Amino acid sequence: MPDRTTIPLKVSSFLVKAGHLLTALLSIGLLVVAILLAIAWPTVLSEAIEQGAKAKIADIQPWTSLVLLGASLMLYLAARMFGRLGTVLDSVSSGDPFTADNSRRLRHIGWLMIAIQLVGGIVGWIGMKLPTGNDISTGFDLNFSGILAALLAFVVAQLFEKAAAMREELEGTV
Repeated sequence: MPDRTTIPLKVSSFLVKAGHLLTALLSIGLLVVAILLAIAWPTVLSEAIEQGAKAKIADIQPWTSLVLLGASLMLYLAARMFGRLGTVLDSVSSGDPFTADNSRRLRHIGWLMIAIQLVGGIVGWIGMKLPTGNDISTGFDLNFSGILAALLAFVVAQLFEKAAAMREELEGTV
């Protein structure tokens, strides 16, 4: 029977690896859709006009492609974040979490979180540029909890760095 203290760590590790894979696949998928939309847009536009489209479809395409590219970038950044977090969790599983490498990884996670927030704000602004009724910016904005999570990642990184230094100092005295 597994140790009860390792179960949450194993579940977390599984979820992080699943999140890493899912965000990477979604990022690639959105990137492909954005590229295909940009390539196929003249055909889509002419067919919509033939069918009597009343909206200014020509005004929608550049903004839609930019929103899709931004969402793809956000998912790519999230995939990187999950990858770094997975490496930190692996070191926790091995019993050696307080290292300078993990401190750097956590700091990198903090910067990735801030980048996701900034890209989300830009994507939200771009989404609002679409004509009325086509606003796809819902959910893309600067988020206080995302910024707070990034700040916490920086604090935890500093704690890991301090713990690693204390451990090195202790090993030097033995």
